[in-house]
Amino acid sequence: MKNQGILRGQTADLHVHTYYSDGTQSPLAVAAAAKIAGLGILSVTDHDTVKAFGEVEKFCFERGIKAVSGIEISAYDGDVKVHTLGYNFNAENADFKEFLKGLYLGSLKRAEEILFKLERCGVKITFEEAAKERFCSNIPLHAMHIARAGSKKGYAPTPFAFYANYLAHGKAGFCNLNRPSPEEAVKVIRAAGGFASIAHPARVDLNKADLKALILRMKESGLCGIEAVYSGHTKDETAYYKQLAAELKLVVTGGSDTHRQEGSRKIGAPRFEPSEALLRYL
Repeated sequence: MKNQGILRGQTADLHVHTYYSDGTQSPLAVAAAAKIAGLGILSVTDHDTVKAFGEVEKFCFERGIKAVSGIEISAYDGDVKVHTLGYNFNAENADFKEFLKGLYLGSLKRAEEILFKLERCGVKITFEEAAKERFCSNIPLHAMHIARAGSKKGYAPTPFAFYANYLAHGKAGFCNLNRPSPEEAVKVIRAAGGFASIAHPARVDLNKADLKALILRMKESGLCGIEAVYSGHTKDETAYYKQLAAELKLVVTGGSDTHRQEGSRKIGAPRFEPSEALLRYL
């Protein structure tokens, strides 16, 4: 309750990435940008890893910002990507650590399968070339690392173009091997004492009725929030998912999903002020 009083009225960004996953900014750069944006609360939600949190917490503390532990688990419901955000969990929880180990090892096997598929269509990237795109060797190997390697070898003008041409759903290199389900992601976050929210719901490739049904399933597993306030949502989408959160008795979360300093997404945008209910979780 003491922290809640300190944080009340502060703005937050609860969806930011660093170079410990598929972003390009350091924890120091992220904390500095959060300070410039006037944030009181920041959560780095790197994909499938919490390696950045120690640095983020230190640099945020030095700037008077509350750092909340975070993660974005790259979950799939069949072939549909359903990223799941987790906050304020115990990263030392034994089951949580084992889950993260599984995500790391799974990412390596998935990368091998993607590279095999790409080679069959004439795109030759070695595992070593893809692995070199990571900031350090003990973090998951993501599709974006492969995309960066492929772009450097001239298969596409940018990593984003490479991803769209080769790695997206329906493309030659698509692979969701060893991905957890959304329900599994929610359960492991909650078991570690954390709070789970579905990320950028308007980007989930389901119609509204099917997405609502999925969110209800996730709620049965312990889902507590919907990221209604999101940099890629339109005003109508934001309003709709705020209304859905109220209907389903879930709290609203918000974040920029910033990956790089030079991109269109900026830390602290859109403006998001956590509700009293969310502050209790954080």
